[in-house]
Amino acid sequence: MSGLEFLMAARAFAGEKLSARNATLAIGRRIVNREVVGRESPENPFRAGDVVYAHTTVSGHGAGFIEHVWRRAGVEVARHYLPTGDEHAWRSWSRHRLEAGEYAVEVLAPNGTRLAFRQFTAF
Repeated sequence: MSGLEFLMAARAFAGEKLSARNATLAIGRRIVNREVVGRESPENPFRAGDVVYAHTTVSGHGAGFIEHVWRRAGVEVARHYLPTGDEHAWRSWSRHRLEAGEYAVEVLAPNGTRLAFRQFTAF
């Protein structure tokens, strides 16, 4: 199945469950044991050049996909389509190398519904 076929099938299937009951989004420097670690803090902020991960846990969504949309200064810099399954909870993540600026990461359902959102700054 090609990527386009996957997306079209997921969008068609997603009509049954358009949004998740529960979705979380965490931002950090690494994924260890399927969890995000190295979150930003006042003493350890994100810096330009860091690779940062957006980690999502979603349940009640059903098989299909979610999207991670990365924005810097309001401009989309990356979009990742991440498959999901029918299991109780599904975890997935994307990553991005930062430049200095204000960032936002948004998790979207196939119909465009916002499931989760985080903002942070890279210095």
